[in-house]
Amino acid sequence: MSQKVFQVNSSIAESYNFFLTHLPHFVRLAAGPFILWISFKTLEKVLLNEYGIIFDTTYVVSLITAAFALVWYRQFLLGATHATYANLVAQGFRGGNFSLLRLGKSILRVGIITLALVVPTIMLSLAALLIYQADGHPFSRAELNELVLKCTIVVMVLVSPLLVRLSLYSAGMALGRRNMKLSHIWQKTSGFTFALWMMSFRAFLPISLYAWVLSWMLGEIVANVEMHYLLAVLVVNVPAALMTFFMLAIVVAANAEAFRVLIGVRDGDAPHREDSGVPRDQSEEHAAGQAE
Repeated sequence: MSQKVFQVNSSIAESYNFFLTHLPHFVRLAAGPFILWISFKTLEKVLLNEYGIIFDTTYVVSLITAAFALVWYRQFLLGATHATYANLVAQGFRGGNFSLLRLGKSILRVGIITLALVVPTIMLSLAALLIYQADGHPFSRAELNELVLKCTIVVMVLVSPLLVRLSLYSAGMALGRRNMKLSHIWQKTSGFTFALWMMSFRAFLPISLYAWVLSWMLGEIVANVEMHYLLAVLVVNVPAALMTFFMLAIVVAANAEAFRVLIGVRDGDAPHREDSGVPRDQSEEHAAGQAE
């Protein structure tokens, strides 16, 4: 495939264009996760302030946003008819007979990716901790957590060029292509590491910086203005949720466009780009997937 086929600028432009031309579908798909986000964040504060119960909703919110990301893949690559959460569960995850081998392979993939992130983070954190302790600097739990967070960010930045290549596998998950392998994704994206990294960087960074500044400003307002905790939850989380779903829509569509060009689509996929002229993938994985 020609190096000119996949271009960062066209991928980003297609992402924003797709978002603007499919805004009603964005509202349809983001409404449920948005309500769930606000509901869980409200529940978290109610339990803490009324009953003294600590309920961390971070992982729940992460699952909610991940579900939106996967279904937005289907909106881009399959069209509105298939872009529902029911179809995502039925076709993207449930399809096929259960087998211990398939389960084992899935667990192995997750384990390898987790180790690739966790081991360097632990080593970097320990090295930084030893350096600080050599200077006689006492560490509190809050400082230790902050150190681990910084090391995690550093590791994520260092391995991000590799992760952006493997991230195209999530599109295969959303489409329910059970026979697609990480090795196939790795082979197809060979030579496009920097282009994919730049695409993700340009799609993610501007919106994430704006969202971070907005969240910081709203957090400062809530901290310095006396208001009911329920109102504070809305002031902080409504903009945060909206910006997060907007950012995910842009990043996912850019990723889906890269998947469409580099990995290939089956006949009938990406209906909004039927006349794009991009060749359909005739690989074994897609032939098996078409039969599904």
